[in-house]
Amino acid sequence: MSRGQAADMGNGTHPMTSADNLVRNTWWNFLGFGLPIFVALFAIPPLIKGLGAERFGILALGWAVMGYFALFDFGIGKATTKFVSEFDAQKDTKRLASLVWNALYLHIALGLVGGLVFAAITPWLNDKVFNIPPTLLPQALGSFYWLAASIPAIVATSCLRGVLEALQRFDLVNLVKIPASAINYLAPLAILYFTTDLVAVIAVISLSRVVGLVAYLWLCLVHLPALKSGFGLNPGLVRPLVSYGGWVTVSSLVVPVIIFADRFFIASIFTLEAITYYVTPYEIVTKLWIFSASLLGALFPVFSALSLTDTKEIQALNRRAIHYLLFIVAPLVGLLLTLGREFLFLWVGESFAVQSTAVIKWLAVGVLINVLAQVPFTVLQGIGRPGVVARLQLLQLPFYLLLTWYLVNHYGTVGAAMAWTIRALADGLLLQFAVNKILRGASKWEETRKNLRKGAAILLFLVAAWAIDSVWRFSSFTKLPLFLALIGVFLVWEWRVLLSTDERHRLLTWLSCKASADGRRHVV
Repeated sequence: MSRGQAADMGNGTHPMTSADNLVRNTWWNFLGFGLPIFVALFAIPPLIKGLGAERFGILALGWAVMGYFALFDFGIGKATTKFVSEFDAQKDTKRLASLVWNALYLHIALGLVGGLVFAAITPWLNDKVFNIPPTLLPQALGSFYWLAASIPAIVATSCLRGVLEALQRFDLVNLVKIPASAINYLAPLAILYFTTDLVAVIAVISLSRVVGLVAYLWLCLVHLPALKSGFGLNPGLVRPLVSYGGWVTVSSLVVPVIIFADRFFIASIFTLEAITYYVTPYEIVTKLWIFSASLLGALFPVFSALSLTDTKEIQALNRRAIHYLLFIVAPLVGLLLTLGREFLFLWVGESFAVQSTAVIKWLAVGVLINVLAQVPFTVLQGIGRPGVVARLQLLQLPFYLLLTWYLVNHYGTVGAAMAWTIRALADGLLLQFAVNKILRGASKWEETRKNLRKGAAILLFLVAAWAIDSVWRFSSFTKLPLFLALIGVFLVWEWRVLLSTDERHRLLTWLSCKASADGRRHVV
């Protein structure tokens, strides 16, 4: 891509950076993440009841494995998206087709390696790592072997999905993603009518991943007719894919360890039932990631384009994105801090309300921090500095593992949530510091004081929401009006103090999905 093209994109004349395009892509991403959440909300309670806490714990471990190996592409997926975007902009269909096929071959090879490795360590995991009861061991082994067989399809799917994202076809991506994600919950629920055998449950989920792969391949062939050629191996295209994915590879391996270390420590120290009491609130709270994932998925190419021409605008975009996400997510976190106990009681029963209330509160605070931290994370990836992200993650990893091990041993599932939140805070501060340093946007003292005052106000809101339930222990009927009063004051503060006049205007434009002539440069 030439510097002139990048400048046009940075000025908002390229369709990729138009407000309409960004809003459309954001909402498609939001649907892709959001609709399966509603399926999960209705499916998880009967799944726990039908499978039992221990079988559901194995199923939760299966979901964790799928999440981990979906990232087992060693950064080639992100590299594929980058280079497909460049070749498409240059109308170089010949190299584009060859790139896609070579990237797909790489993904399949990596998936096969990952599947074989996981199959090889499955007996050790079931026998030595997880406290699986002897009566469930055959089902666990069969389930994990099915997961191993599905890993090549999971990894290859990330390649083809990245191709469609590079073409800005988020509509097609999510039309396949939505039913594929829902099957994680609907398939086990349907099979419960016939059997509680986990092997059958995991087998159906694994086969659905193959169907999803075929669907993405068909869509790529339809929308990229050039893919009907260029099947041969091209080492000249493989090398830049591997090179660009080098540091992203580190993140692809470290991030899942960070994300799933808590449940593995719980499984090895306590029981599968304890995993269920931890994973259930975790699954609820981390759904808040849909807001950051939806917005930042659409903003990533904007950060990439502006990195050549306008670092000041990247800083402004970074700040606005943090403010918008805080405006939306903080009230929802306050709701979980105040009424999390009641939500768990109504959703999954009294035992979960007793065991998981403290967990959901700590995780809610951690996820709020993490949602905000994903903004500087995306900025660093967009400006071509994935190595900075990877180094910071490597720096955190040993401290986080030690902290998690210590807190889980002393405080159980609550300790795991505490460790997760502490790491999220350290990660967010380090990432934002790196963005400021690289873009030479270190705040002046006056701006720093403003940010400290804003941070203090947000902390006060979170403490007050937590105290309504945990300190003052008001009744459920009393807590609701108190929370509504608290959230009303906080929303007014967010609107009048947190957001600038320009940000309020842009946010209204974004939420209404109507870009004015002045607002077409960037949606945020």
